[in-house]
Amino acid sequence: MRGKTGILIFILFNLLLIGCKNQNQKILDDVAYYLQNDSVMEASACFDLLHIDNLSDKEKALYYLYEATIRYRSYQKMQSFDGIEYSINYFSKADDRNKLAEAYFYRGALKFENGITEIAIENLKQAEQLAQKDGDIKQQHKITELLSSIYCSAGLYDLGLQYAKKAMTQAVQTKNYNWYVYAIDYIATTYFQKRMNDSALYYIKKVPPYEKYLDKETIAGIYTSIGMVQSLHNPEMAKEYLYKAIALENNSSAYAVLADIEIKNNGNRQTAKNLLDSALVHSNGKDVNYIISRLTKLYMEDKEYEEACSLLLKRRSIEQDRYDIKQDLSQIQMRYDMLYKEKKQADYIHMIMTLLILVIVGILSILFYHRYQYLKNKKDMIQRQMLIETYSSKLKNLQDADDNTAKQEGELMTSINILQEKQSEALKKGKELYEHVREGQSIITWTKQDYINMIDYYSLIDIPFGVTLETEYHSLSPRYKLYLILTNMGKSEEDIEYIFGIGKSAIRSIKSRIKSKNEKTQVS
Repeated sequence: MRGKTGILIFILFNLLLIGCKNQNQKILDDVAYYLQNDSVMEASACFDLLHIDNLSDKEKALYYLYEATIRYRSYQKMQSFDGIEYSINYFSKADDRNKLAEAYFYRGALKFENGITEIAIENLKQAEQLAQKDGDIKQQHKITELLSSIYCSAGLYDLGLQYAKKAMTQAVQTKNYNWYVYAIDYIATTYFQKRMNDSALYYIKKVPPYEKYLDKETIAGIYTSIGMVQSLHNPEMAKEYLYKAIALENNSSAYAVLADIEIKNNGNRQTAKNLLDSALVHSNGKDVNYIISRLTKLYMEDKEYEEACSLLLKRRSIEQDRYDIKQDLSQIQMRYDMLYKEKKQADYIHMIMTLLILVIVGILSILFYHRYQYLKNKKDMIQRQMLIETYSSKLKNLQDADDNTAKQEGELMTSINILQEKQSEALKKGKELYEHVREGQSIITWTKQDYINMIDYYSLIDIPFGVTLETEYHSLSPRYKLYLILTNMGKSEEDIEYIFGIGKSAIRSIKSRIKSKNEKTQVS
């Protein structure tokens, strides 16, 4: 009986293990389904149900691939590439060309997001070769489109054009109107960047016949591109398209291009400011800093310092609001995730309970069968014993028978004092750091946050210079901005060398990079 019980326990354990494995595969299949249908949030919610320790080697490879996919499509940077490296190694050994191409694509895409452009292109080229051999046109187009974007952003416009035209050919082959329109937009924009405005105009004019196949947001984006290209040739036609874009969707980029036209062609600075105000109101958040920089620069040029100061304070307020909204959305997402996990867990528990009931019913059936057999055998033994006794009694009877069983300085200082009274712990820390630097002490132990705190504080005590940092030098790193602040404070190069803990050659390098970045910002 003990031996049979051990066998039953072994069978039960294996059934539970098989159930867990099937559940993991089902979740991975759900993640793949949601990603194929561009439902990234749902894919992420499913993905969170997986536990890496419970997965087989193949499941781990898929797990890390889907992790990279979700991160890229959620605009999150990858901190470690060990996971996607695991996927690449596994799919390479398994000779799974399609999944290997996908893994190389997302590794390259995430490397590009992290600013590692050369390695990104190498990975995308490997993905491109594999996708061509595999024949997956959708994967080929995805790689082609990203390579076009990367080459153009790197200033390699000829290569960017080559891949944009390749993307257009793929769109024609598959009769995919969305791919076709996006490819034309890429081509036109690249020609525009090359100052080949006639070619840009030629391609952008191909878009209108396909408007009926596109959603309003895409059409608004295309109209904005047409307006941008036409602004150099025919400002009035450009304005017509830009206002069409705004009528379909309050497109912040359209407002910004209209502002440029008003300044360059009509000299209407106030109208430009009003348009940039509208752009700020309808900004999707990604371009808010750029719009504020443009608007602040206009105010500074017109010596409207109070408005410039107010705008910078508004920028801080917007950033805080965005943070609060992000927190609210995070809480909503957490509640959604919890509900989703509870449902998945309930389904999982239901499956386990059903399996357990079936196993228990099976065990009880076996026990009842053994009990039945035992009772039957016992009954047979009793019956036999009774017969024996009956026969013994009869035998004895026979034997017996035979004798044989900020506005003006005073007002600005008042504003500064108010800000200082209300300042956060970060700004209090910034004041301490400012005093530290003002006394000429070294900053070699400072963290990046220390640099930011110092810059924030200095922007409040010297608002005009703070505005300059936010507009003309907004693309500089905190370290370079601090160098400009030290220069503005009157520190000599010898002082700055000691404060930074570096030599003359390093100072020359900093100055050169600041100049280079500033020139690029002015050109753009």
